[in-house]
Amino acid sequence: MNLLPRATVTDTYKNFADLAAHESEGIDWSREVLRVPASDLSHIAIHGGGIEVGTTEAARAAAGDSHTFYSFRGKKASNRALHITSSRFDEPTCLSLQADMTRTVSWHGFHDPLKVTEVGGLDEHLGLWITRSLEHAGFPVTGAAPERAGRDPRNICNRNLTGQGVQLELSTAQRAAFFRDGATSAGNRKNTTAEFALYIEAVQAAYRRMRA
Repeated sequence: MNLLPRATVTDTYKNFADLAAHESEGIDWSREVLRVPASDLSHIAIHGGGIEVGTTEAARAAAGDSHTFYSFRGKKASNRALHITSSRFDEPTCLSLQADMTRTVSWHGFHDPLKVTEVGGLDEHLGLWITRSLEHAGFPVTGAAPERAGRDPRNICNRNLTGQGVQLELSTAQRAAFFRDGATSAGNRKNTTAEFALYIEAVQAAYRRMRA
């Protein structure tokens, strides 16, 4: 399980093709996709599974049955090598999916012992709605640190039809609170907490209110 700060991670692979040439799909990593034809919003977790734990579960829950979902999931005992920086993440299925979306929420994790969510990305309008909704629900929120700001146009969160997406960076403590007893092991991540449900509802409500 990799809970190192993302800013300190040096990627092993330069892009997805490089990763796929060295790591086996279905054994070391997998892709999970749910396309909803009527959806213009994608929830994606490109560092899912055991890479940045809890992000797959959060993105999947936020997408629900109404919106499109994608996750690249690390399945190894140690998943650090599977991390591809967001501005170089070019997995073809995700790129194709993003090309049809007008809004995106990209879910990430970073190391911090305190509960906090950093909101970044180029979609400042949806980002503001999510910030206000999370704060209203009682969750600490702040602007993203420069190394996690998600403002590069090449960042996968911004590679949709509008060229703008939201990048949510959830701290170690916040993600741990999503699972029973704070355990983020693969076997326990199906056991989500009331705090998880409250957080997901706050993100979903932000999009509904913005569209109202």
